[in-house]
Amino acid sequence: MINLSKSNLGILAMVTGGLLFVFNDALVKTATETMPLGELLVVRGLFAIMCIMATIFAMGDQTRIREAVRTPVLIRAFFEFCVSLFYVFAISSISIGDLTTIMQATPVIMTILCAILKIETVNAARWLAVLVGFSGVILIAQPGGSDFTIFTASALASATFVALRDLVTRKIQSNIPPTVVILTTTVFAACGGCILGLTETWHVPTQTELSLLLGAAIIVTIANSLMVVAYRSADIGILSPLRYLVVIWAVIASYVIFSDVMTITGTVGAILIVGSGLFNGFWDRRKLFKIARIKY
Repeated sequence: MINLSKSNLGILAMVTGGLLFVFNDALVKTATETMPLGELLVVRGLFAIMCIMATIFAMGDQTRIREAVRTPVLIRAFFEFCVSLFYVFAISSISIGDLTTIMQATPVIMTILCAILKIETVNAARWLAVLVGFSGVILIAQPGGSDFTIFTASALASATFVALRDLVTRKIQSNIPPTVVILTTTVFAACGGCILGLTETWHVPTQTELSLLLGAAIIVTIANSLMVVAYRSADIGILSPLRYLVVIWAVIASYVIFSDVMTITGTVGAILIVGSGLFNGFWDRRKLFKIARIKY
């Protein structure tokens, strides 16, 4: 029997969770080929609600469900719905590898938002990292070129809403269980799908479509739970570089499942985005270390 230290458990949870998120993307991308987006969000949302409710009762968090209607939780859920909407729209057309890489620009967008909203001071080194990161985004998205479409813009919008979501997440009280936060998010996504469905023509889902979305709901619930385990078990500085492994998983999945190959330009862009994100992670870790040293 293998005994894992708390830190190693966090690392394993982070790596496995990232891989599961890619599997979820593959299932959702396959479902978008035959299902309207609103219907997809509703069906996946219903399955996900069942999964997260089961998790809530398994963890004994059912007495805290009323916390789901607190204002920061509701605002976060709205931003998460926007993330899901733009993400599903983007994934229906562009490769998982490109989409996942563009999503890694979130730390860069977060830095810009922090500067604009005056949440923290951004020095010259971090602005340089921002420029490097956006250079990578431009290489992948190629705005003004034939490869730039509304789907690429949707991916960038999704990454922006992830940054907004994460900023609001900081305002959520730490004693509110993550499962309750995820529940609110899932309900918002399903309700948003209903609104989007007003402009669509729905059909009775086939057994294959239901299987794809049930699998996606189960996998994404497990992945989210693993992320919670990861951040509760290991230092953020250790985990931050590991989040970029998801780019490798996504590129492999794109090639194996959908025969999509990342171009040389896209590969260079991915390296620039990951490098920028790693620098931001290193900077945040150094800042936290200085605060801890001053405090203790």
